[in-house]
Amino acid sequence: MNGTANAKGAPNTKTRRLLIRGALLVVYVLIMVLMIYSGRRHTILIDNKDAADGSYSAINGMEVSIDKQESSEYYPGDRDKAMVQGQKHTIKVNIFDDNKTIEKSFTVPLWSDVMIISVPKVVAGIEPWIAPFTMAEQIQEAQESAPPAGETTFQSLGSMIPEGMEEAQQSP
Repeated sequence: MNGTANAKGAPNTKTRRLLIRGALLVVYVLIMVLMIYSGRRHTILIDNKDAADGSYSAINGMEVSIDKQESSEYYPGDRDKAMVQGQKHTIKVNIFDDNKTIEKSFTVPLWSDVMIISVPKVVAGIEPWIAPFTMAEQIQEAQESAPPAGETTFQSLGSMIPEGMEEAQQSP
């Protein structure tokens, strides 16, 4: 009886073990894929700033929430973050001036850790209003908006010698 079946046609113990182990491996891989897809956390930066080229301007006052999280108030120049889990989300924007509510759905790419949403773009209908966030782009943007090198000013912080030490340094 050196085969895959015994005299009655049933698989032997080795074949059964191999089939069970293969099925368990497939189940484990499917669970891992499901956990990565639904359990991965992302940081969403919510931005309310003017465009550098003037194509849109910041919202004067609004309340923003992502999914069912607590909403936060934003004014021009504000940026905050929200932590989300999974890929599909909904942003809800309530503008104070005209009491208008905008609700949009979006999907975060699986391997993106940080995304930035420009709420003024959402309100104006400008695509794309969500983009990957990179520090290099933010540094470049900050350098472009900084004053030219010749116009840099410095403020004096006063004497760097602690009080009481000035007398000790002056007397021999």
